[in-house]
Amino acid sequence: MAEIQIVDLKEDSCRFLLSDASESLANSIRRAMISRVPTMAVDFIDIYMNTSSMYDEVLAHRIGQIPLKTDLEKYNLREECVCKGEGCPSCQVSLRLNVEGPRIVYSGDFISDDPDVVPAYDNIPIVKLKEGQQLMLEATARLGFGKEHSKFQPVVACGYRIVPEITIAENCTSCMECVRSCPRNVFSSDDGKVSVKNILECSLCMECVKVCEEDAVKINEDTGKFVFYFEVDGSMSPETVLREALNFLKSRFTELAEMVEDLS
Repeated sequence: MAEIQIVDLKEDSCRFLLSDASESLANSIRRAMISRVPTMAVDFIDIYMNTSSMYDEVLAHRIGQIPLKTDLEKYNLREECVCKGEGCPSCQVSLRLNVEGPRIVYSGDFISDDPDVVPAYDNIPIVKLKEGQQLMLEATARLGFGKEHSKFQPVVACGYRIVPEITIAENCTSCMECVRSCPRNVFSSDDGKVSVKNILECSLCMECVKVCEEDAVKINEDTGKFVFYFEVDGSMSPETVLREALNFLKSRFTELAEMVEDLS
């Protein structure tokens, strides 16, 4: 059974180790985090006044890309809401903006109907207004998935690599060429003996194998271990993104198992 071990957890990023898994499962987790975790984003905008130098369409696109704080327990997906997609306080929230120049309009200038659904960062620049210019609009945000649009993606970077198994044979002469050639400091040379210090940093560049004249460095890539790294956009914590992605995969696997059982 696959296991997940958190290696490094920060406010906006996470690094974890996936063990006893296939590459297809690893890729499924990556894809689920990108496209199957719902987040809040502006989807409709009513622009009442825009005398800035930026076209309405460009302005709307920029506002739509601003990450919003998301509480999945508080809001429903529009298609699953009791309003049946018409829009209500249970599936959408309004954010208003009314600013006059001269000044730069930032994401923090939005006033939300829900204090829990606000821009994740207050310092995202939207447009620069000159003397006498004004921007007045109302934006409506809803839950959506990354498969619909990139503005609904909760992660800005997500990837993984194989964690290999590196062994040092007994015929190693401790020439230290592998230690010097490794660009990621995977090896150490304590007491004049080569050992593997940080296996998670190995990128499989194979430089250590190329420089070892004794052929003492052996690398096995088929280990079933993968190290993941992803960064979030601030809409929710890394733990929430990972948990929601795993819950989605669990529900899909359960549906698949039920379908297979029905066929038998």
